[in-house]
Amino acid sequence: MSNGLSNLNTVYTVTANCQDCYRCVRVCPVKAISVRDGQACIEDDLCIKCGTCVRECPQHAKTIRSSLYMVKELMAFGRTVAASVAPSFAAVFDGWRATRLPAALRRLGFRYVSETAEGAILVTEETLKHTGEGNICTACPAVVNYIEKYRPEYVDMLIPVVSPMVAHGRLLKKRLGKSTAVVFIGPCAAKKLEAQRPENADAVDAVLTFTELLSWLDEEGIDLSTCSESGFESFGDLNKARLFPLQGGLLKTGNVECDGTNADIIHVSGAQDVINLLDIPPSKWNFTVVEPLFCAGGCINGPGISLDKNIFLRKQDIISYAEKASALPLSEIDRDISSEMVFESKNTGLILEDIDESRINQVLEAQGKLNPELQLNCGACGYESCRDNAIAVARGMAEPEMCIPYMRRLAQQRTDRIIETSPNGVVILDSELTIIHMNPAFQRMFMCNTSILGRRISYLVDADGYEKMASGSVDKYEAIKSKYGKKYHEQLYKLPAEKQFVGMYTDVTKIRFDESQIDLIKKQTVEQAKELLDHQIRFSQEMAHFLGKSTARSEDLVTRLMDLYEEQGPL
Repeated sequence: MSNGLSNLNTVYTVTANCQDCYRCVRVCPVKAISVRDGQACIEDDLCIKCGTCVRECPQHAKTIRSSLYMVKELMAFGRTVAASVAPSFAAVFDGWRATRLPAALRRLGFRYVSETAEGAILVTEETLKHTGEGNICTACPAVVNYIEKYRPEYVDMLIPVVSPMVAHGRLLKKRLGKSTAVVFIGPCAAKKLEAQRPENADAVDAVLTFTELLSWLDEEGIDLSTCSESGFESFGDLNKARLFPLQGGLLKTGNVECDGTNADIIHVSGAQDVINLLDIPPSKWNFTVVEPLFCAGGCINGPGISLDKNIFLRKQDIISYAEKASALPLSEIDRDISSEMVFESKNTGLILEDIDESRINQVLEAQGKLNPELQLNCGACGYESCRDNAIAVARGMAEPEMCIPYMRRLAQQRTDRIIETSPNGVVILDSELTIIHMNPAFQRMFMCNTSILGRRISYLVDADGYEKMASGSVDKYEAIKSKYGKKYHEQLYKLPAEKQFVGMYTDVTKIRFDESQIDLIKKQTVEQAKELLDHQIRFSQEMAHFLGKSTARSEDLVTRLMDLYEEQGPL
């Protein structure tokens, strides 16, 4: 019987929200994201469904495909639907909410509500029995996907045991009848793909994330504060199993001591740490048990969980619930279910073919980075190095335009090209009004060459407009002037951030002026005449003042001489 799960991509891009930031490319541990026409798309064959891109995308362009419609259909067809709730739920529904969640789920239509921690107990017991057949725990489907696709040399080291979700699904179907539909509710995107594996078709019918559950509760108007307190229908002593979503949770559930000083037993979480661990060749592994979780900190940091709360507070909520909660004392867990699993290599090598070195060099050369000294390896494109980016471009997974330094150079080259080929004269001055650049049209117009670079602009043209801008009296300036027998239209403006001035010149010697241009000339002439008149008035006033003072002093001197003559008499 088919479980009705969709074969559509588990994680996909909402293209309308994708904003060319390449954040998803940067954080994807397996670079399963291609960029075409500026849109970042997930390559399903390469994706391991870890959901890192979902958690990290600032525009929410990456999302986990919803399964709500499937669950509603299961309920609409009248089937008994049981909820298997992952132990990480206490990080979302903390405190008093944890005791109200079962009632809220029943109001949604679930006939039976149980904790996946039951399956965690079974998986832990079976895992520790099978350590002779492997040493990598397989509760995390993202880790399993990564090894099957990218580290096939470790497939034989995977302990052949199902995850708690699958074990609990089979347990519930045995307890409630095979016709029961089981819906797993948790924080993980990879669980959706795991449930689609043919060997797990008898265990789980649909998978919801906590994000989907919260959306559903909101849609139905169910407020947990209005729900009654009730417990889960769970059997057995689950206290330690409720710690399963934390790093080292499986080992804790199995009473295996691992305080970080063990040489042969380790637990690790986070994509990079898991990858670093698997960089060790299998021949050099001396581990008895390795418990890896792909999300940093464990399942409490999964992509389908609210991240508004600090991860350490989430951890406290899990521990607090495990200490306070209890299970039904009705029965022990039925351990007579199948827990065996077979893992196999998925050949991604057919997709990620090797790229010839000459092709890589072609891409680097086109981007102006063939010289290793020009390979900045800045990571802005999402890849760790320029070479990795070039390989991705050669594979059709990336675009040359993703390289920001490359695009900046192109933009600069295009700007320079526009300036250099412009029929209008362009000159750029520094803050001291000295020439730092001029295009060929400017040189032809004013009969000069680059030998005058570094001279003040007044050497060539009237610098009145520039001086006004430099003094701060105007921000831009426009005029029609004459020089060397030519009339030219001058437009000047500032570049405040660069502390530079730009002048644009058009030869209008042979152009018949229209009314607006004549008005500009008249206005300019009037302004210049007014400035000249003001200058003359100021000069006259200053001269009059000077002459007045001089005359007064002369008169005083003559008077004193005459007084002296009269006192002494004629000589």
